[in-house]
Amino acid sequence: MSTPPPRSAPDIFAESLRLSPKQREVLAVLQTYPKGAKAVEIAAELGMHVNTVRGHLEELIAQEAVRTVTAPATGRGRPSLIFQVRVPDNRAVAHEYISLIEVLARSLGDSAHPDAEAIARAKAIGAQWAIHMNTTNHEWKGLEEPLNELFHKLREMGYDPHTAEQQEDRAELSLLSCPFIIGEQRPSPFICAIHEGFLQESVGAQGPMKISIRPFDGPGRCSVNFQLEGKQNPEVSAE
Repeated sequence: MSTPPPRSAPDIFAESLRLSPKQREVLAVLQTYPKGAKAVEIAAELGMHVNTVRGHLEELIAQEAVRTVTAPATGRGRPSLIFQVRVPDNRAVAHEYISLIEVLARSLGDSAHPDAEAIARAKAIGAQWAIHMNTTNHEWKGLEEPLNELFHKLREMGYDPHTAEQQEDRAELSLLSCPFIIGEQRPSPFICAIHEGFLQESVGAQGPMKISIRPFDGPGRCSVNFQLEGKQNPEVSAE
C-alpha cells in the first residue's frame, strides 16, 4: 500500500475557506508571526477583547486554517497556547514558484540572445503544458469561441486581458499584467515562447488559427494576436 501524500496546498488557501471578515483579519495578523502568537498578542494588535479573538481562532482551527502548539513552560502556571497559521500567503507562493519557473526557462539557452532552436524548445514545452492541463480543443470553428475560452484562461492566469481588436478573421488581446514581472525585472523571452506554445496548442497546433505573442509592444502591455490561416493580417506578416 502506497503512503498517502500531503494534502494539496490550494485546499488550504484562504480563498478555499469560508471565512468571515473578522476571521480573515485575525488570520492576516497571525500570518505576520512566523512561529505563531498567543491570543493576547493578536488581541492587542487588533484592539479586540482576548476572548473575542479566541473565539475567532477556535473557528479557524475548526476550518483547519490554524493549529495550536504548547509553548514551553517558563515558571508556574499552565503552558501557553501558541496559535500558528496553516494557510499560505498566496503572494509568497506565487513569487517562489514564478522565480523557479524563470530559472528553469533560462536553462533553455542564452536569454539575452535566444536562438531559434531554443525558442522552438520553449514552444514545445508550452504545447506539452497545454496537453497536461487538458486545455486543448481542436474542434473549434471560427474565432469567437476559442477567443472567449483563451480570454478566460488568460484572466485566470493573471494576465488581465483586454480585447484591443476583434474582426471576423483576426483579433488582438492586450495583456495588462504579467505574473512574471517582478519589480522592474522582465521575464526571459523563453517564458513568452512557452506561453505562445501553450496558447497555440490550446487551439490546435495544426489548426487554422495561428497565435503569436508580441512582448512589450506598447506602454504597460504585451499583445496576443489571433489570425485565421489564409487571411493574413498585413501588419503581422510584414514583421
